[in-house]
Amino acid sequence: MFSTLRKYNRSVIAAWLFSYITVLMVPVLISFVLYSISYHQVRSETNRANGLLLQQMEMSIDSKLKSLERLSLEIALNKEISAFSSAELPLRDPQYYDVFKISESLRTYKNANDSIEDIYVMYLNSDTVISTFDHTNGRGLYQKLRQPDDTSYDRWTDFFEQRYVNDYKPMVFNDGMESFPLVVFAHSLVFNSPAQPSAVVLFLIKDSKLIESVPQQKGANMFIIDAESRYIASSDKDLAVPANLRYEHLQGDSGMIYMKSDAGQTALSYITSQVTGWKYVSVLPAALFNEKMKNLRLLTWLSIALCLIIGGLVTVLLLRRNYMPVQLMLHSLSKQFGLRFDRGANEYAFLEGAIQHQFHEKADIQTQLRKHGNTIRAHLLRRLLKGYADHDQSLQSALPAHDIRFRSERSVVMLISIDHFGKFEQFGIRGLPDQKQQMLYFVLTNVLEDTASNEAVAFTTEMNDVLACIVNFRAEIPEEQEPSVLNRMLAEVQDFMGKHIETELTLAVGQVHTGLHGIAQSYQEALTALEYRIVIGSGQFIQYSDTLMSKGTQSHRFYYPLSVEQHFVYVVKSGNYDKAEAILDDIFQANFTKHPVSVPLAKCLMYNLASTMLNTLEEVKAGSKRTWEDHYIEVNPLLECDHVPEMKDRMKQMLGDVCEWILAEKRDHHRYFIEDVRLYIEENLHDPSLNISMIGDAFQRTPSYVSRLYKDYTGEALLDSINRLRVAEAKELLAHGKLTVNEIAGRVGYADVSTFLRIFKKFEGVTPGKYQKTAL
Repeated sequence: MFSTLRKYNRSVIAAWLFSYITVLMVPVLISFVLYSISYHQVRSETNRANGLLLQQMEMSIDSKLKSLERLSLEIALNKEISAFSSAELPLRDPQYYDVFKISESLRTYKNANDSIEDIYVMYLNSDTVISTFDHTNGRGLYQKLRQPDDTSYDRWTDFFEQRYVNDYKPMVFNDGMESFPLVVFAHSLVFNSPAQPSAVVLFLIKDSKLIESVPQQKGANMFIIDAESRYIASSDKDLAVPANLRYEHLQGDSGMIYMKSDAGQTALSYITSQVTGWKYVSVLPAALFNEKMKNLRLLTWLSIALCLIIGGLVTVLLLRRNYMPVQLMLHSLSKQFGLRFDRGANEYAFLEGAIQHQFHEKADIQTQLRKHGNTIRAHLLRRLLKGYADHDQSLQSALPAHDIRFRSERSVVMLISIDHFGKFEQFGIRGLPDQKQQMLYFVLTNVLEDTASNEAVAFTTEMNDVLACIVNFRAEIPEEQEPSVLNRMLAEVQDFMGKHIETELTLAVGQVHTGLHGIAQSYQEALTALEYRIVIGSGQFIQYSDTLMSKGTQSHRFYYPLSVEQHFVYVVKSGNYDKAEAILDDIFQANFTKHPVSVPLAKCLMYNLASTMLNTLEEVKAGSKRTWEDHYIEVNPLLECDHVPEMKDRMKQMLGDVCEWILAEKRDHHRYFIEDVRLYIEENLHDPSLNISMIGDAFQRTPSYVSRLYKDYTGEALLDSINRLRVAEAKELLAHGKLTVNEIAGRVGYADVSTFLRIFKKFEGVTPGKYQKTAL
C-alpha cells in the first residue's frame, strides 16, 4: 500500500486522499480535545474537593493552636505561676508547696483542652520545670523531650533561652516506659512586672490528637509538614509520601502538584496555615481519579475507531467516483495532442501545462515577430541618422514597411543624455547594469510620442549611450512655429521626468533641416551641442544655434597670467579662503564667460591651478610639525569631472580644505610653543629665579610676547600658572605633615616664606598652617 502511495505521491489522488484524511482527523481531534477537557475537569473537581477538605483541616487545627495561645495567656495571668518566677535555687519548703499548687493549676488547664497531652512550665531563673504531676530541672526535661535529630543539650536549651519564644517544634517524648512523637508549642510567659524573670510554657500535643478531628476523604491521607521540611503529623502512620518532598516544593499558599512515591504517582493538594506557616497536605493516588476516567476513555477510543473505519470506506468510494472524469480527460488530451502522461504525475499540472503550452507557443511566435521588427526598425533609424539615406534607395523604401512614416520634409534631431537616474537608480543590479537605462529609454520614448502627437511625430533609437529622437513636424505646422513646438515638447519632457521620476537630463538639439539627408546633418549638429555640455554643465537644454561652436567665437587660449598666479599663491599661503575663492571666480569668469576656451584648454587650466596649490603646500608644510594628508589635493578627480562647473566646485572644495589646513597649522604652531613653555616650567619649577624674563631668554623671545601669547592661548597668566603648580605641590607636602611651612616654601621654589604665605592664601583662601591642620 505504501509503495503504491509513493508511486502516486504527485498525483491528484494523493492530494485528495490527504484532504479526506485531514477532514477525517477533525472528529478524531475533537474526541481527543473533549477527553482532555473532561480529564482536566475531573482533576479540577478532585483538587477542589481536596482544597475544601484541607480548608476544614486548617480551620480545625488552627483553632486548636489558637486556643493554646489563649491558654498560655491565662497561665501567664495566674498569680501562683507568676510569683514562682522569682524563686531561686535551692528551693525552700514554702516553694515546694508552691510547686504543688502550680501542678494542680496546670492539671486544671490540661483538663480544659482534651488535645493537650501534658503542660510544662520552665523557669529559667531557677532551672525548675513543673508539669501537671511532678517537677524536674532542664536536663531532666531534656531526657524526656528530644528533637528527632538528636539535638545536644546546649542547642536544646538555646531554643528556650531566646528573648521571646513562640514556636511549634516536632519532638519525641520518652519517659522510659513509652515513646511517641508529639508537637511542642513553646510560648514565653509575659508577666505583669517587667522585672520578673522570664518563663516558658510548653504544651505537649500528640500528633494523632492534632489530626484526629479532621474529616477524611476516601482513599486520601493527610499529613503536616513545617518550614524545615519535617513531618509534624499524619493521618496514617504507614502513609507513603515522596521521600524527596521539601517545603519549598509547595509554592504559594495553596495548589496541587504531582510526585512519585513508593506507591506510584500521587497527587498532592496543599494549603498553608495562617498561624504556624505549616503546609497541610492531602495525598491522593493518581489512580483514584484515573479510575473515574476509565469509561470516558473507552468511549473516546470507540468513537475514534468508528470514525476511522467509516471514514476510510467513504474516502475510497469518493476517490474512485471523482477520479473517473479526470482520467477520461487525460486520455482525450493525450490522444489529441500527442502528449504523454506519466502515471503518478499531477493530473491538474499536466492539464494546465498542455493548455499553457499552446498559448506560449502562439505568444512566442508573436514575440519573435515583434522583437525582430523592433530590431530592424532601430537599425533603419540608425542608418538614417548616419546619413545612408542619400545613396541607399532600399532604406527609403523600407521605412514605411516598419511604420516609419514622415508627415513632412521638415525634421530635427534631439539627443537625450541621462545624467541621473532618479527613482530608477535602484535598478541595474544582479548582473543587469543597463536595466535602469533601458527602462528610462522606454519611458522617454512614450513621453516623447505623447508630447508630439498633435503637432509632430517622434521616432527614437539608442545611439552611443544616448537616446536619439527624430522629430518630424506635420505639414500643416508653419516653419516659424517649429521652434516653439520644439521648445514646448522639451519643456514637457523635462517637467514630467523631473517631477515623476526625479531624473536629470541633458537635451541637445540640432537645427531643423529639409529632406532625409537633413536628418544626418541635424544629428551631427546635436552631437556638437551635446559636447558643449562639458563647458556649461549637465542638466541643460542646449541648442546648436546657441553654442559658440556655431558662431566661431571660441577662444584659443586661457587667461591665467603670472601676476594672478603669484597673488593667488600669496592668498592661499595666508589661509584666506574668501579672497582665494574670489580670485578663482575671476579666473573662471575670464575663461568661460566672455571668450570661452575649449575643453582641452579648460583641462590645462585645471592642471595649472592644481599645480599652484601643490607648490604652495610644499612650501607651507616644509617647516610644519603636522602631517599633510595627500587626499586634500588630487589631480585625478579634476580630470574625471564631466563638465567645467563640476571642476569649479571641486576646486573650491579642495581650496577650502587647503586653507583650513594652513590655518590649523598656524594654530598648531602656537600650541607647540605653549607646550614647550609648559615643559620648561615643570622642569624649572623649584628654581626660585623662575620668572617671565627667564622663560623669554630661554626661548629667545621678549617677556611681554611670551606672556601675551601664553595668556591668549591658555586664558591664564604665565605667573599664575607657575604659582598654581607650586601651590599644588605644596598642598601635597602639607598633607603628609613631615615638613614645616618654611621647608615646604623652599622646596617648591619660594626664597621668601612671606611670598609663599601670600600666594598660598590667594589660591586656597587659607594659610598653609590652617590647611595642614585640616588635611591632617
